[in-house]
Amino acid sequence: MKTMFIRTLALAATAVVYSHAIFGIGGQWAPALGLQVKSSNQNIASNGSDSISIKQGSVSGLNGFGLKLWIDALPFVDIEAGSNFQYGLYDVGILTPSTQTDLKFDLGVPILNKPGFARIMSDVTILYPFLKLPPVVDIVKFYAGAGVTHVLATEVLNASFAKKAVAKATASDASAANSSDKVAAILTKAIKDEGLKSGIGFHLEVGAKAKPPVVPIAIFVDFKYHFLSTMPSAVDGNSLTMEMGGALAF
Repeated sequence: MKTMFIRTLALAATAVVYSHAIFGIGGQWAPALGLQVKSSNQNIASNGSDSISIKQGSVSGLNGFGLKLWIDALPFVDIEAGSNFQYGLYDVGILTPSTQTDLKFDLGVPILNKPGFARIMSDVTILYPFLKLPPVVDIVKFYAGAGVTHVLATEVLNASFAKKAVAKATASDASAANSSDKVAAILTKAIKDEGLKSGIGFHLEVGAKAKPPVVPIAIFVDFKYHFLSTMPSAVDGNSLTMEMGGALAF
């Protein structure tokens, strides 16, 4: 009887310990490390004898946040799905020989008052857990894998984009861009009206999850290298994203 009782307790404890091996859902901080949005500086229109030019700043790295869901009840691999919203702001100045107009947007959010690049990266990944520590309880799991990425990205308000927007506006009204203020209004409307770029890419992933027994909470950190993703020409399509966060894990 005593032996059977001990075995029952052992089985119950094992079931509790491995209860995390079904699924998890959580949130994450997800910056895009090293991603570059190129700067530009070019004439885009003429104001009589004077030229109007645009000076667009660069962005190095994006801030971001997202959600993650994983299923690790399969025998050999785990399945993970996640989506991150990442963004970076840059300065845009409309210049004439005597004036400069800084482009501002009224988006209703104090820190989002100027142009920026933003993207939504949604990933589905197959992961192989190649190491679990300690051997019996498996509190920490290390994994690696690859998957498919869907991308939604905004256009960049650079000199090339601005030149096309001004040319379109002046095609029907030659005086539409005869001042820096008018050019600023044209570009503000054009970038707000521009649709999102959509495409499919791929990614590689390595990372680790940690979950103590019994407690239905996990923490994780991983790195994803995205490549062959559709991006505006002013943005490097390949980038590294770090995901660090916590989750409910059952």
